[in-house]
Amino acid sequence: MPNVDIHCKISKARTQGDEFRELHEWIDAPQKDLGINHRIERHSLNDIYLKYIEKHWGKSGVIEWLFHIAIDNMETANMFAVDLYPSRCYNQVLMGFNGKKLGCCSFVKPSGNANSVNIK
Repeated sequence: MPNVDIHCKISKARTQGDEFRELHEWIDAPQKDLGINHRIERHSLNDIYLKYIEKHWGKSGVIEWLFHIAIDNMETANMFAVDLYPSRCYNQVLMGFNGKKLGCCSFVKPSGNANSVNIK
């Protein structure tokens, strides 16, 4: 899974300046004691975490928390996919949004071939 430095770089690019380092460190802090199982803490959407994060990091922090969780899960899904069907694996997943909803998703193979799903 991406380490805190990678999450910070992603946040900095997405927010055009704020790394949210303290938030990312807080999200992954249970890793010290729980190892890979640390995701049972602070990695799921629930009202308790949402309120805590909004109080300490604001609404922007909530957004970065949700992206942190999504990115971790996408990387894990990719690791499983590479092991299960390496010849059908993709190296890019491009998601497009139509307002607030997912509008399309494209999967690009290393060869440049792509499969896309448009959502209506």
